[in-house]
Amino acid sequence: MWSNGSMAYFRIKEAAERIGVLPHVLRFWESQFPHLKPTKTTRGQRLYTDEDLENFLKIKHLLYTEGYSIPGAKKYLKEARSNKGKNVAPIAAAEESLHRGMLEDVLSQLKELRQYAKEI
Repeated sequence: MWSNGSMAYFRIKEAAERIGVLPHVLRFWESQFPHLKPTKTTRGQRLYTDEDLENFLKIKHLLYTEGYSIPGAKKYLKEARSNKGKNVAPIAAAEESLHRGMLEDVLSQLKELRQYAKEI
């Protein structure tokens, strides 16, 4: 999604920019969602993978677009992980809705950028 096939790592500032939040939001979400564990360098700097960014986008969508609380988003994600391979139809529908919402978020941000570019 974010890279050209090879394993890419992003520092927190770049990851936050790609997600559309501030770095402290990513750090807070890491403290709230136990499955978010980025790789850290020997100096403790966070390095995020494409998969990490996908997970953050799911969380952002659940919180900002779907209106979930943090406990509600945790429950939703936990159930989605535990139901993998069981009853696929509801999960697929939920994931489709989630992806649609993420695409709508991206489209909205692109429209804002285009408007900003016109004003410059």
